[in-house]
Amino acid sequence: MMVRTETDHRTVVSRRALVGASAGAATAAALGLSATRMTAQTGTPAASPVAASTDTFIEPQVRASENGRLVMTLQAMEEATSGSPRMAYSDMLPGPTWRVRPGDNVKVALVNATTEGTNLHVHGLHVSPSGNSDNIFLHIEPGQTFNYEYQLPENHIPGTYWYHPHPHGVSAAQVGAGLAGAIIVEGGLDDLPELQGLNERILVLQGPFTGPGNQPQYLVNGQVNPVIEIQPGETQRWRLLNVSANAFFNLRLAGHAMHRIAIDGSPLPEAQTVDVQLLGPGERAEVLIQGGEAGIYELQSVAWSPDIPSQATDQFLVATMISAGEGITPAALPTTLIPFEGLGNDEIAAHREITFQENVTGPAFAIDNLAFVEDRVDQVVTLGTIEEWTIRNASPEWHPFHIHVNDFQVMSRNGVPESPHYEDTTLLPPNGEVVIRTRFADYTGRFVYHCHILVHEDAGMMAVVEVVE
Repeated sequence: MMVRTETDHRTVVSRRALVGASAGAATAAALGLSATRMTAQTGTPAASPVAASTDTFIEPQVRASENGRLVMTLQAMEEATSGSPRMAYSDMLPGPTWRVRPGDNVKVALVNATTEGTNLHVHGLHVSPSGNSDNIFLHIEPGQTFNYEYQLPENHIPGTYWYHPHPHGVSAAQVGAGLAGAIIVEGGLDDLPELQGLNERILVLQGPFTGPGNQPQYLVNGQVNPVIEIQPGETQRWRLLNVSANAFFNLRLAGHAMHRIAIDGSPLPEAQTVDVQLLGPGERAEVLIQGGEAGIYELQSVAWSPDIPSQATDQFLVATMISAGEGITPAALPTTLIPFEGLGNDEIAAHREITFQENVTGPAFAIDNLAFVEDRVDQVVTLGTIEEWTIRNASPEWHPFHIHVNDFQVMSRNGVPESPHYEDTTLLPPNGEVVIRTRFADYTGRFVYHCHILVHEDAGMMAVVEVVE
């Protein structure tokens, strides 16, 4: 297969230059806001000037299924830059968004145009972990093309998912350099009358990269501080994806509440109103935003974990929302969403205790005192059964726990019961624990569970589970 090397300047972030603050003024003027109002609401006593923005918010390009099939080529490639190492799928940062439906068949020809081995993981999708499906034990060497095929079950949960490379030892480097993209499985919440016809935004969050002056740079759909437009009173649906290798985003939109309707790939039974949305690496959420009065509002990641110095002070600008134009009457927000079918009353086949550790002696990052070994099976479970796992964090920092293939119901966190919901990635509190229940449905085979801070995963904080008949 011929490797495409031409560059689409509209979608490769290394081709985007930061513009001066005058661009922000021009954008505001076009939206009917005077220059005297060019200060952003930050939620702090003193408003800060609007930071330079690349341009108006751009959605990632879309690859959508037709008649139940999606066939595409995805090229993993490297880019020479003066800052952080950059990698991209098919000249796009982030990669193209896949739009599919339950029951669809997805075929992806992965072309490895990089200088190191890679592969492909569909994060959160309930598909086979074997063969040429979501098999992270495959290694695609430089110059090779591999044909992946994913068959979504007819009852697949609609929601927000993503894809990224998963080669052990270099996952953090490849994801951190930009190899990631969104997957939208349509249906479910999309069919609720209150959500039909809403302006939908996909915000793929990446970083930090090294920007001008060696400053950390966080991207939204490959852009630095893009401008998101909304009308006063308008309701928008935002799909938020943290596809960074290691960074946390604790999102707060100045002057606005977020009405959360989904966590990871799963809808909530009832909407939740929150002031901030914390996303660890790999986590997603869907929220409804209603535009406030005309003005400029900052979407920031704010400090969140006072016990951990780096997280207690880490605060940065993510995007800018401008509310402008003719105001509309705010629509009633949905309260009841999708009925919840939980695992609280089901028979439990086994209880397991699993511990995430950081060690001074032995493996620096381990699960149950063992560093990852690809050929070792750490847990054997039976197809179709439900198990309860108590996952302990014996370290002083947060670890996002992720398991492939099957999502799970979070039963409690540090002994406090959780509201009914499913996740595929959840945060383990420092020196705390989370209790989950999961059904090992539909697929036999080997797959992994791990910390989704990918430098921890690469260092050994990953283990293998095998589902048998």
